[in-house]
Amino acid sequence: MVDVFSADLPGVDDLLTGGGSPSLSFKDSEVGDSYEGTIADLRAIQVRNYEDPTKLEFWDDGKPKMQIEITLNTAYGDKNDPDDDGKRRVFLFGQKLRAAKEELAKQGFKTFEMGMGFKITLSGTKPSANKRYNDVKLYAITLTAAKTRPAVDEVMESMGAKPVVSGKVGTLNAKQKKVAETLQSNGFTSEEIAEQIGVDLEIVNAELTF
Repeated sequence: MVDVFSADLPGVDDLLTGGGSPSLSFKDSEVGDSYEGTIADLRAIQVRNYEDPTKLEFWDDGKPKMQIEITLNTAYGDKNDPDDDGKRRVFLFGQKLRAAKEELAKQGFKTFEMGMGFKITLSGTKPSANKRYNDVKLYAITLTAAKTRPAVDEVMESMGAKPVVSGKVGTLNAKQKKVAETLQSNGFTSEEIAEQIGVDLEIVNAELTF
């Protein structure tokens, strides 16, 4: 799990290095348009000046303005470009970051995880406080739990259970025990079962016989 909300500041190389995967753009998009993919990488980086990207942004107290850079595996790759692997970047700052935090809380996730489904939608606009600029775009973000083992997740979901992305619980309820037994019958170790359903290893060992 990568907790980007408490991540260390990036190093000098991170801030000076350009390039990377292409960024998703809503420049010519209409309200309702969206992009989606699965999270392949993420990191915290410093915001660059909108008018002069060679300059980094700071708050009034001198602290760097930070944003989250998420790299997605998508289906938007150019088939005519052998170097285009389909990866696309999206940057979360300001309203986008607030929308992401709201979605994390809504879904019960503590933070982003590799393999998590990520969808960003242009949800509306509002007038800019600065009359020099165009209307401000507003975004909505939708997240779905990472599926490291799709076949197992299908079994869990068919039982009405959701894969636990993060956090631990104290005891196994009836539904969790049924899922644990199903995983055990499919050859999962006690460690793997504990990780899949989000409980302490001791609880699994106490309730199942290996």
